[in-house]
Amino acid sequence: MKKMLLASASAAALFATPAFAGDNTSNVDQQGTNATATVSQGGSNSTSTVNQYADGNNATVDQDGSIIGAESTITQNGSNNDATVTQSDDGDALNSAPINVSTVTQDGDDNTATVTQDTGTLMLVSDSTVTQGGNSNTATVGQVDDSQSSTVIQDSDNNIAEVSQGDAALVASDQSWGNSSTVNQAGSGDHSATVLQGGRSGDSNVQQTGSADTALVTQTGYNQDSSVDQSGANEYANVAQSGESNVSGVTQSGPSNYADVTQNGVGNSSSVTQSSTSGGYGSGGTFPSDTGYAYVEQIGDANQSTISQSGGANWAVLHQADSNTSTITQTGNGTYANVDQSGTGNTSSVDQSGSATNLNLDVGIAQSGDGNTSRVTQSGNATVLNSFQNTVDIDQSGNNNDSTVAQSGTDNETRIVEAGNGNLSDVLQGGSNNHAYVTQNSDGNNSYVTQAGSGNTASVTQGL
Repeated sequence: MKKMLLASASAAALFATPAFAGDNTSNVDQQGTNATATVSQGGSNSTSTVNQYADGNNATVDQDGSIIGAESTITQNGSNNDATVTQSDDGDALNSAPINVSTVTQDGDDNTATVTQDTGTLMLVSDSTVTQGGNSNTATVGQVDDSQSSTVIQDSDNNIAEVSQGDAALVASDQSWGNSSTVNQAGSGDHSATVLQGGRSGDSNVQQTGSADTALVTQTGYNQDSSVDQSGANEYANVAQSGESNVSGVTQSGPSNYADVTQNGVGNSSSVTQSSTSGGYGSGGTFPSDTGYAYVEQIGDANQSTISQSGGANWAVLHQADSNTSTITQTGNGTYANVDQSGTGNTSSVDQSGSATNLNLDVGIAQSGDGNTSRVTQSGNATVLNSFQNTVDIDQSGNNNDSTVAQSGTDNETRIVEAGNGNLSDVLQGGSNNHAYVTQNSDGNNSYVTQAGSGNTASVTQGL
């Protein structure tokens, strides 16, 4: 972006009219008592408007270095609000619109807004809008390099929003422009949102409705996309993306949800949806009754993961390397799923809709080979505390293996180990207290186990 504009600037400079300091406009209107407004404009064509109506407001606007214009508007209607805007315009005489544009509107009391914009190339707008309608809110926006845009709207009390876009160390190499961030926090207040985007063409959207939600988004690299939507109380989302063209979406509704997403590579995609309500493990399990914890880590390229949890006490953990696909769907309470795919081209599907008196209804899948496929469906119940009941454990370290497990009974157990290549294993359990153990160490084996009664045990070993 910078290099393209420099070429245009050199050609247009032959016909440009030199810009001199001056032609600045400032309008300050203060009503009330003990208000302070300081406007310092350097360069030319800068415009600043400050309106303060209540008592004890403080506004400081410093637009220094402006060549073709930096525009700032501050309106504070409440009392004891503080807004500070510093803009440095490094444009040239190509007669474009103002590069830096900042609008701060604070209608409540004791709000603080700080905006600092410093572009690193020609003719590209840095735009920041801060609107705080409640009381005791804090918004801090720092934007470096060109084509950055940030919007922070906080309509309740005691909210904190911090947005930092661009990296001064990457301006010279043109690797930190084009970031966009929108933070919208409403509800009963006490929200916290932090967005750190230091790469190029990053996009982040954080919307929190309810109270006391926390969101942290960190994106570096190129062309990242993240969206966090939290509704309820005490949700927490942490998204960290580095590399190129990664996409993350986290949606949490209900109390005590937690999502931690880390993606490092190229072309990864992660979707986490959690909706938790009361209900979960019994007193013996001593696990939070209201939760929906999901942890996703994708280190590699072209991974896709989808996690959807609804109900109480859900828990999903996922690790993926390269070109793996995983889908986890949990709709009951007391469920647990753990998927680790360290190979390449593996596919995993987990669907749990049963319930557990305690922490028992769980699935563990590990695929370290390549081209493996595993499907697990559980709709039964687990009743024994801290046992192996209603569990599925699949370990595929070979290549091109296929395993399918379906459990619809009570307190069943299935364990599959496939170390060879091209093996097929199907386990169907519909009774209670059944156990199936399948081990396939050589290549091209097929195993089929069906258990519909009670207290059955099946052990299958094929290959050395």
